[in-house]
Amino acid sequence: MSNHTGRRIAVLPTNRVEIEEFPVPQPGKGQVLIKTASTLISAGTELGTQEQKRDRNIYPGYSNAGEIMAVGEGVEDYQVGDRVLTLRQHASHVIASTEPQAIARIPENVSFDEASFGVLGSISIHGVRKARIELGEFAAITGVGLVGQLALQLVSKTGCEALIAIDPCDARLKTASKFGATHVLNPDKAGFKSEINAITGNRGLDVTIEASGYPQALLYIFDLSRIGGRIVQLGSIWHRIVEVDFMDFHLKELTLTGCHQPKCPTAETAYFPWTQQYNRRQILKMIADKRLEVNALISHKLPYHEAEEAYRLLRDEKDKALGIVLDWLPE
Repeated sequence: MSNHTGRRIAVLPTNRVEIEEFPVPQPGKGQVLIKTASTLISAGTELGTQEQKRDRNIYPGYSNAGEIMAVGEGVEDYQVGDRVLTLRQHASHVIASTEPQAIARIPENVSFDEASFGVLGSISIHGVRKARIELGEFAAITGVGLVGQLALQLVSKTGCEALIAIDPCDARLKTASKFGATHVLNPDKAGFKSEINAITGNRGLDVTIEASGYPQALLYIFDLSRIGGRIVQLGSIWHRIVEVDFMDFHLKELTLTGCHQPKCPTAETAYFPWTQQYNRRQILKMIADKRLEVNALISHKLPYHEAEEAYRLLRDEKDKALGIVLDWLPE
């Protein structure tokens, strides 16, 4: 064991957040020890997990950007000082495997804050690939939190005829309008359906990426989709149960596809090279090339010990909070 004492975020069963101390271990075979600089909160997963009944602490987070401070036996591709992105938790120090799907090198001109978006970006790109959007299609993104905003930027590069951002939060729609949405609509406002019909010429939506995680969205997506329309369920359904009339789904011959990024393969084939590690490298490259804008999605940067306030903002003030990065430097 090292002589370092680390700190990590623990969420109690009451959802009170504590900062725990822990002894920082040395990396084992095929592992590296990372000093964290920035972590990004995944609001859907982290708040959804907190809403589930449980009797033990959870240690959230899977978007960690930092610098390697020690390498374990057999590690050849990484060295001390390398800047890396891993799927590790909110903690000052983390141990990560050097398996390709577990770690990615951060490009030189990408900051730690920007790099922390690499994991959520890989979730979004997996959903966009599953949507198989064609040139000239009418596409919609429902729910423009971080995953939805990133998916929207990616879809904007596909050549779709219209890209409609749908969300009940006007502040998030305003952001979407700056980064690829051709139209922004609030589903709670009068005339929502007629606006969709006007945009699509009464054809209906060809493809919808559902990124909110609220299954209630399916109620109006079924109604607004064209015959043969496609729906990709990208957002995790933490709220799970909703009563749905499936007659539109049946009569329109709709396709509903589940999309869970961890099911993306980690071994490429000649027919499917889009592995988890490929997607994360692609997102980091697009951030480096300025093809993907993530700084504008950061609404707050807070010191890690204010994590409880970060969760409160994301839960209670969605009109103000979008992307929250936790700062672990200096530590």
